[in-house]
Amino acid sequence: MNESDCKLTRSWIGSIDLRLIAEQVGTPVFVYSEAQILKNVRRVKDAARAVGLEERVELYVPFFPNSNPHVLRPLRDAGVGILLQLPSEHRLLKRFGFDKFIVSPGHVADEEIAFWDRTGCPTFLSSLDEIAYSLRTKAPSISVRIDSLDSGKPGIKYGELDKLTALLAEHGRELDCFEVYCGSGNSRDAMIDIIEKQFEIFNTHFPTARAINFAGGHGFVYESWDESEKHFDWAEYFRALREIADRMGIPGHVKFLFEPARDVLADTGALLLSVERDVITNSVGSLVVTDGSRMLMPSAQLRDRRHNVVFLDADMAEIPATPGTDGTSAALRGRSILRHDYILPGEYWVPSAVDARSHLLILDVGAYCATQHMEFLNIPPAAEVLVDTAGTAHLVTARGDDLDKWRHLLEEKREVKS
Repeated sequence: MNESDCKLTRSWIGSIDLRLIAEQVGTPVFVYSEAQILKNVRRVKDAARAVGLEERVELYVPFFPNSNPHVLRPLRDAGVGILLQLPSEHRLLKRFGFDKFIVSPGHVADEEIAFWDRTGCPTFLSSLDEIAYSLRTKAPSISVRIDSLDSGKPGIKYGELDKLTALLAEHGRELDCFEVYCGSGNSRDAMIDIIEKQFEIFNTHFPTARAINFAGGHGFVYESWDESEKHFDWAEYFRALREIADRMGIPGHVKFLFEPARDVLADTGALLLSVERDVITNSVGSLVVTDGSRMLMPSAQLRDRRHNVVFLDADMAEIPATPGTDGTSAALRGRSILRHDYILPGEYWVPSAVDARSHLLILDVGAYCATQHMEFLNIPPAAEVLVDTAGTAHLVTARGDDLDKWRHLLEEKREVKS
């Protein structure tokens, strides 16, 4: 196969010893790249530095899209914080040496608000009632989450901002930071269009706030093979942010917080599956049966995005797949009897060379995948492997056995070797 026809040359996964991982860990298995995580962080930081915002931009990657502390440890070492939503996440990450957090818990009980106040973590509260509790208990700082869409999502609504301002004044308090939720999967232009509205909130309601949290929602193009096309255009976005901030008189000491999830995590992970049989074709259609199981992959099932896939032969060499050539269109099934147990929705082109000795590789599963790949109809969830910057693979989460079926986070990562 010509190198130009090889799709894996466009991804970090093409240089990984997948045969070793499959032999020693088994399949299905999630494989992550430490180098790609750091590369994605550098892309964002370099864009901020290019327009003089490096001292004002702070990154906090959400924990729930990929809740493995081993996988996220490179973020800690790169000075990136973690966005939490649960007290249990805080306890787990503190055990693994993380100490830079912000919290966006949704609607919670007073006891949980008190827990976060004791930690000192900036906590973005989502209702006037919750904020009133923090004010009565003299919380060390007050931060809020604003729902810019006026949706069912947790958050102060635009129509409540005057009440919030009055409530703060009544208690003689100022807002530390406000987070503005703008939805997910937004384009660069859509995110730029939102900037002025966020700065208007600052100037009109909270001109003494220490920081503005622009949250997440940065788009990621799953369908593209080109890395430069997949990722959010931070360079142009930060240029626009700097220009608008200067024009609208946002003080230079105000920090800008961001919560990128997919843009930092999505292309750092791949899911390796074994093909269990030759392609099955019947009167209904064709099927590729794998040893995986259904998981809620929002990018695919809810957003109808096409994850890129690659078929590998018994030696883990890529099998060329060009739609319309020798092969067939087939559904990708999990191993259970459930009707809807499909690894991905829709059909994919399957080369004729795919057989029961082959493997299937699903790309861009570093966010919102393993965290929702649970025990499914008694099928144990997949293990997780992290490849460090030196190229060495380490098991970080072990697959449960036939009796407990739970995924086991390892206290210390273990090198994968023959």
